[in-house]
Amino acid sequence: MLQMERYYAERVGEMKGSDIRDAFKLTEEPGIISFAGGFPAPESFPIPLIERLLQGLFREDYSGLQYGPTEGLEELRQEIAGKMQVDGIPCMAANILVTNGSQQALDLISKVMLDPGDCVLVEQPGYIGGLNAIGNYQGRRIGIPMDEEGLRIDIMANRLKEMASKDQHPKFLYTVANFQNPTGVTLSANRRQELLQLAREYDFLILEDNPYGLISFGQEAIPHIKAMDDEGRVIYMGSFSKILTPGVRVGWIAATEPLIRQLAIAKQGTDLCSSSLGMKLVLESMLSGELEPHIDSLRILYRRRRDAMLHALSSYMPTEVQWTRPQGGFFIWLRLPSYIDTKAMLPFAVAEEKVAYVSGKGFHVDGSGQNTIRLAYSEASEAEIEEGIRRLSRVIRRWIEAAM
Repeated sequence: MLQMERYYAERVGEMKGSDIRDAFKLTEEPGIISFAGGFPAPESFPIPLIERLLQGLFREDYSGLQYGPTEGLEELRQEIAGKMQVDGIPCMAANILVTNGSQQALDLISKVMLDPGDCVLVEQPGYIGGLNAIGNYQGRRIGIPMDEEGLRIDIMANRLKEMASKDQHPKFLYTVANFQNPTGVTLSANRRQELLQLAREYDFLILEDNPYGLISFGQEAIPHIKAMDDEGRVIYMGSFSKILTPGVRVGWIAATEPLIRQLAIAKQGTDLCSSSLGMKLVLESMLSGELEPHIDSLRILYRRRRDAMLHALSSYMPTEVQWTRPQGGFFIWLRLPSYIDTKAMLPFAVAEEKVAYVSGKGFHVDGSGQNTIRLAYSEASEAEIEEGIRRLSRVIRRWIEAAM
């Protein structure tokens, strides 16, 4: 048999599988309550709206079935730019590139920006999809710790000073500033300003990924980092996956016109264009006036599930376990005693209690985080959340007792 590995590119060695995807393999058995996938709730999909929009699309023309422009449909780009203007971001259609979800945005930016060995600052823990996109292009990821206010800017400043003394300079920092995946933490307003100041001082870019920002639970919105930027230093990424349906695969990048043109060239060699049908569906959902009320309903649904999980954690978890209290998004982050290996514990949780989660180690670029867990409350029902947390707490108690 031909040994195909000897034909691989050097960068394949940097490509790693996702612990999230691996965890799904353990959840196929019936009866498993899974907190592993950060999936939208299927019952949240606006099926009547989508059916009406699809029927309407084909009454007028069939352009939704044809190839489209690489940059995305002009009218959709205008609508997205208008929404960003409402959020305080000066933006025109020429500043928008439509992508196949924000994951393609991460891939295109990494493709255009990174040479092998380039330094990239990342949150630790950070979103696995972003970490992998950077690693796929052989970027050297440097983790910056987080606390309840997001990135530790003081630690970042010291790290940047040390790097500069060695003539090392990061290309960009990647952050999910609102209701972060995996922790649920939001970067505070003061730290956003401090981050921009550091970016100017050390001349790096900021990738602001915001897939969860609209799923907030009532607190006052913090301005986007992009809204504070007067240099074009911030590259913003958005997505309709969490607020409409992930199946349409529509996201976008907002950046300076020269960068958008270069990213469009990279996209031409990747997929030519995004799905015209998906783009038309998103556009019509915006023009119909029904998307905003739908987002309001999502906030209610996911807040109830967040509350159910926080209540269950308070009721059942041993005192040795700590967790975040997100104000939006899909995730809660657990920290167990340092002697617990949550990746080793996972198969026992599935086999003994039929509950699944994602071990936190894969969200760390330095091999730490073995005692952490990401829980997603987005897909499970409130009843499943309570029962699943009850089951998980039994597993954790047994592992703590066994280690004593």
